[in-house]
Amino acid sequence: MSAPKNTHERLFAEKAEFIRGRDHLPGELMDLLEQVARLQADARKTVSVALPDDDALATPEENLMGKPLLARNEFPYDAKNADALFRDILELLGTQDGPMASAAAVLEKALDEGELETEQAYRSLLNDDGALFEEWAKRTAEAPRALAFLTRSALEPSLTAVSETLAERLASHEGARMSGSCPICGSLPLISRLEGKQGFRFATCSHCRHEYRVRRIACLLCDEGDHEKLTFFTVKEEPGYRVDVCKTCGNYMKTIDFREMDRKVLPILDDLDSLSLDFVARENGYQRATLSAWGF
Repeated sequence: MSAPKNTHERLFAEKAEFIRGRDHLPGELMDLLEQVARLQADARKTVSVALPDDDALATPEENLMGKPLLARNEFPYDAKNADALFRDILELLGTQDGPMASAAAVLEKALDEGELETEQAYRSLLNDDGALFEEWAKRTAEAPRALAFLTRSALEPSLTAVSETLAERLASHEGARMSGSCPICGSLPLISRLEGKQGFRFATCSHCRHEYRVRRIACLLCDEGDHEKLTFFTVKEEPGYRVDVCKTCGNYMKTIDFREMDRKVLPILDDLDSLSLDFVARENGYQRATLSAWGF
């Protein structure tokens, strides 16, 4: 495997190696995700998306009041780029052992025979419509999230390219947003983190990966701000993480706090690294509102 070329790739490799060292997740899974991340990085070099004119975006006033700049179902994407990446990752899955390879064979056959269309999968993801993925989950029962993983991974370069460009058009706002949803696409956050001496809280969007400042004491999923309805817990085996729970909506959000630790933040992998906290939260009756960054 060639050496990582940029800062993000180096950090990804370091994080993946750290997780492997913990025996927290199967090493084969981390190897796969690292290879997918490399393919995505290559795809980002050629991705091209046509963004809408400013008059199609929310006004600065609307955006500050909580309206997303551009709804997720209106996000443009580079279909050619995504299709090529989809096929590359599908080929990679075919080299894996066990259920994932079997699922890849089923999906590849369906693509070749026209039974499955990538455009339909992309639109389902953008519309947050799980019906298609549920259908194929039944047909690849041993690896039920295979299609979701492929679709999410293939669209990632387009989505992040759009997000990074649209971030430049956000209304100037130095304080925390009152709403926990993403100011760019309106999606729910994947995970949050604390930064600085003041403990400012930032969220990472589950859809476009934009990072934005949010209220420290608030449910990022239903915007509950009553501190009596909000609490959190930690687990000593998972230092640097906490789980914020909301009694109003019954959901939880993991929060990264590495301020006193010599560890760097990479939300899409920190979410996996703290997987044991998801089990604890669910055992206590709380629900997670989003999938992982990888579609599972």
